[in-house]
Amino acid sequence: MDGQEFTITFAATDADIDASFAVMSELRTNFTDPEVYRHQIRRQMDDGYNLALLWFNGEVAGCSGFRVHETLSRGKYMYVEDLVTSGKQRSHGFGDKLFDWVHAQARERGCGQLEIISGVQRGDAHRFYHRKRMTIKAFQLVLPIKAD
Repeated sequence: MDGQEFTITFAATDADIDASFAVMSELRTNFTDPEVYRHQIRRQMDDGYNLALLWFNGEVAGCSGFRVHETLSRGKYMYVEDLVTSGKQRSHGFGDKLFDWVHAQARERGCGQLEIISGVQRGDAHRFYHRKRMTIKAFQLVLPIKAD
């Protein structure tokens, strides 16, 4: 980062959401249309989704989407749905900064744990999460439901 400042803010406007598209689409490659992405984010926000943006030099260099849930099995916890840094901005410590910020948000919100589900093919991400002291607690089992 060479002594330059970064900030982390919550996306509040359509312009904020639009600014996150290029970075988020590196992780969520199924989104190719910024308008479709914006509408999806807005629907998720209506359901408790928070989109955090890490800004560096006037651009979004990383973003994270998360929700706080409470269940009988876990108590109150934060589920991180998305955590990504720009490929062109990697190795600047932005992933660490964003993860630590999200972790602090979970603490501030009274969560007992932070959870991330990461695809089995994402070895680099797993190494990062293990380095951040996350452990594998369960398998996620999925049954796709096809429309008739």
